[in-house]
Amino acid sequence: MRLLFGLMLTAQAEQLTILHTNDWQSRLLGFGPNSAYSPQTIGDDDTIGGIARLAALIASRRSAAAGPVVLLDGGDITMGSLFHTVTRQTGAELQLMYMLDYDAVTLGNHEFDFRPDGLADMIESARAGAGCPPIVATNLVLSDTHPGDDRLAALRDAGAIRPWMLIERDGLTIGLIGVLGEAGYEVIGQAAPVTISDPISTIQQTARLLRDEKGADVVLLMSHSGVEVDEDDPLGWGGEEVDFARQIPELDAVIGGHSHTPLYAPIMVEGRPVVQAGSEGRFLGELVLERDGTGWSVADYTLHAVDDTIQGDPEISSFIDGIKDIVTDTMLRPQGYTFSQPLAETDVHLKRSFDAHALGNHVTDAFREAAEADMAFTGNGTIRDELRPGVQWVSDLFRISSLGIGVVDESPGYPLVKMYVTGEDLKSALEFLLVGYQLKGDSYYPRISGAQVTYNNHRVMFDRVVEVRFGDDASGYSEVAELSAETLYSVAVTSYVAGFFPTVQETSFGLLSVTPRDAAGQPVSDLSTLLIDADPQAPGVQELKAWRALFQHLSSFPDGDGDGVADIPHEGLVSGVRLIRSDSWAPADLLANTTWKMRAYLSALPSLAGLLGGGLWWRRRRQATRR
Repeated sequence: MRLLFGLMLTAQAEQLTILHTNDWQSRLLGFGPNSAYSPQTIGDDDTIGGIARLAALIASRRSAAAGPVVLLDGGDITMGSLFHTVTRQTGAELQLMYMLDYDAVTLGNHEFDFRPDGLADMIESARAGAGCPPIVATNLVLSDTHPGDDRLAALRDAGAIRPWMLIERDGLTIGLIGVLGEAGYEVIGQAAPVTISDPISTIQQTARLLRDEKGADVVLLMSHSGVEVDEDDPLGWGGEEVDFARQIPELDAVIGGHSHTPLYAPIMVEGRPVVQAGSEGRFLGELVLERDGTGWSVADYTLHAVDDTIQGDPEISSFIDGIKDIVTDTMLRPQGYTFSQPLAETDVHLKRSFDAHALGNHVTDAFREAAEADMAFTGNGTIRDELRPGVQWVSDLFRISSLGIGVVDESPGYPLVKMYVTGEDLKSALEFLLVGYQLKGDSYYPRISGAQVTYNNHRVMFDRVVEVRFGDDASGYSEVAELSAETLYSVAVTSYVAGFFPTVQETSFGLLSVTPRDAAGQPVSDLSTLLIDADPQAPGVQELKAWRALFQHLSSFPDGDGDGVADIPHEGLVSGVRLIRSDSWAPADLLANTTWKMRAYLSALPSLAGLLGGGLWWRRRRQATRR
């Protein structure tokens, strides 16, 4: 009887520890000027994160666990630092995950930034090196007819990419699913012909397969989809990952990613935890599940900080140092730079927040100067990092404009495009960004150079721009733009932002449109013809990358303290407000620069309201008659 009672207690106390990360984004050296990072010592730097320290923390938490442990990641392994520029040749991030003994990872949107062939390069390079962790991509759909993803299909056939996975650990069968959500997929610009299947139905079918047919004791979802604050939801949280837990009871836990959300406690959705560990190696999540009859409950959860209290793993540091050398030799030295070369410095933290304008202004000023354009703009989400106080190496400044791949070449970084647009199309482009910001979040917040834009939220959607004034912070914004079809203005954007212009008309239900033009005002459908040529004397187009423009801009400032590097200004002219919200009910502000389409729309509203009211009255009458 005592033996039976003891076995029952053991079964009830059975635990599974899930260590998890997400959105590494090639951030191997942590947050802070790289010159200050010292992973082999403690108590002497302010750097947050760093994979050498993460490795040591993982090893420590594995040793402390009472039962079986799995280590999982929620995607966006690459893209965000100089290390990703050689990931096709090295697969360094995946090699590191293999060295840290990740049990499985899933794919995020940034894994496709170098197109499907780039992802295949990364996986093959890792497999040729130290190794590659299992990749679980349950709702990945590869084309049966287009050759553009044939190499990924071959890797899937070889077992490097799996639709699901089972792990046997200490008598426990653990089922793993990995999905790229709609929120992640919609921001991919380079995935074709790869698509995704519906996440909800795919997860449901796979979870039932794992549990009912494969005998999984616990089913875990690795998701690159995200969570978001939702004050209207009883939980206070929304987003796809909350939806997954709510709609799919076969799941025992959701290990999230994409929204970069540090969750210090699980979001409990009908007893099922949704967790996420911030981003870029700043945290390690530790979720402890305990068997509760036939199900599982949360026994404990901790979001561990990765910081200077942890001495880094020396083997991992050595490996990363080797990749730094490869970056310098293959990516930077041909451009005249090295990884650890100091270019500029700042004595304050330059942030991306909306009430801090200096960094966003610098980025767009760099684009406008390089293109010699009337105006430049981008969305806040394309500015990928902040600048913390100290001397900024090349590797620090690169992280600000780190995304993308060329249009006519395969080199890392989005190139700059100089196009001409009519005043009406300029207004449409700005309206598109404003709607994106107000409906889809902070990533779309407009950053502007060469103009001040005033908008009014009391006006209808797609027609909120009241006025655009050209000029700069020094001379003032004295030239009022003519937002008419005849006037042409030159605009500098990255190829990524330009790639959204063809979608403006569909997104706005035909109320807006943007037609890129050449200097003569002729429409251009091939954006490659609008690329800025960094060296017109050389054959072909030498793409001017956004990161190169930023390097040139920030290193051009005077060296005020005589230490050999430029001092980045953060006050005065560079801190000016260029996007101005002016909520006004004044008739002049409500009607200024409305387009003919919007005027027609507004004039039709009373008729539409009458038709809608009549339709509702008729429906109620019919329902009353039926009763």
